[in-house]
Amino acid sequence: MQSIKIDAHQHFWKYNPVRDAWITEQMPAIRRDFMPGDLEPLLHAHGIDGCIAVQAGQSEEETSFLLDLAARHSFIRGVVGWTDLRANDLERRLDHFSTFPALRGFRHILQAEPPEFMLEPSFLRGVSLLGKEGLPMIYLFFPAT
Repeated sequence: MQSIKIDAHQHFWKYNPVRDAWITEQMPAIRRDFMPGDLEPLLHAHGIDGCIAVQAGQSEEETSFLLDLAARHSFIRGVVGWTDLRANDLERRLDHFSTFPALRGFRHILQAEPPEFMLEPSFLRGVSLLGKEGLPMIYLFFPAT
C-alpha cells in the first residue's frame, strides 16, 4: 500500500486588512493574499501530496471560497469549513454543503467565545446534527493565560 502525505491544516485567503486585523505588521510573510498557487510548489518540493484547507474566517462565504478552490485544485483534498451551528435552518445549510465532495467537516473558533458558548442549547443541537450527518466538528481551543 502506498502512503500519501497530507498537510492537514492549511489556510488560503485574499488578504483584507479589516477582516484580517490579527495579521499585524510584524507578520509581513502572511500579510498578503495566500492562494493555492503559492502553496503547490512548496508541497511538491517537500514530497507532500496534498492538503486540507481549513477556514480562517467564520463565514459561509469563506466555506464556499474554500470549496471552490478545492474544486479547481486537486491537491486540496478536503475542506473544513464553517457554518452557523446555532442557526434555526441548520439542516438546510448542511444539506447545501453536503453536495460538495471536498467537505470534510466544520469548525468553530472557540477561543473568541465566552466559556458558556459551548453549552448553549442551540450550539449543542448543531453539534448533534453534525454527528447525525456523519460530519466531524473540529474545535479550536487555546487555554486562557
